[in-house]
Amino acid sequence: MTEPRRRSTVLRVRSKVWIERDGQIVMSEYRARLLEAVEREGSVAAAADVLGLPNRTAWKKLREIEAAAGTPLLDSGSGGASGGQSKLTAAAEEMLAAFRRVADPVDEEVQERFLDEQEHFRR
Repeated sequence: MTEPRRRSTVLRVRSKVWIERDGQIVMSEYRARLLEAVEREGSVAAAADVLGLPNRTAWKKLREIEAAAGTPLLDSGSGGASGGQSKLTAAAEEMLAAFRRVADPVDEEVQERFLDEQEHFRR
């Protein structure tokens, strides 16, 4: 006889915020983390490595963001022995900061509301 699966006692609430233009995602948490990693690490390759993404996937996502945003997001130098360097453009920094001003309070609000209601999910 099989034992019933034990349910985890840890409850988590999740919410997602993203910005779209004509059905194309301009910014989301995933895209924001990618941009933040590029800024922090100084290159797309290093950001991809930190995030556990293939380099090709990181570049593809960055091109998608630029196409949807309609503006360049990276100032990049060419590769070489020391590798290429990338930094966010002013437009990318502004867009990222605006996304954080919108998304972070939403997450905080959802977390607070869940704390008030989580007892209803503990059955």
